[in-house]
Amino acid sequence: MMTRRRFWQVFMMLCGFIIWAVQFTLIYGATSTTCALEVAETRLLGIGIVPAVIAAVTLAAFLCTAGVLTYALREHRRLQSGNAGVTDIFLSQAAILISAFSIAAIVWQGLPALILPACA
Repeated sequence: MMTRRRFWQVFMMLCGFIIWAVQFTLIYGATSTTCALEVAETRLLGIGIVPAVIAAVTLAAFLCTAGVLTYALREHRRLQSGNAGVTDIFLSQAAILISAFSIAAIVWQGLPALILPACA
């Protein structure tokens, strides 16, 4: 059975992927819904509703994943300075790698959605 500490380590390792999946779902769900309802051209504070939602969701996902990355880096430094096991160090390194990859994926996915027309 997994201890609370190990569960937390694995959860933090997977947070980047989870945040990325939520961002992907919200961006494309909002885009397809607004296109299906033919309200994609609606403006919100002078900005199209689709680009506004995409920008907000992408920014939130970026900030959350950056927070996870910062936590993972601090945890890794703490583990290296102490008497940590190999598994703990591996999980912290995996969390760093996955968070960095997820940040790149979030930006990569958010930028084209902001540049291209919503319902083309």
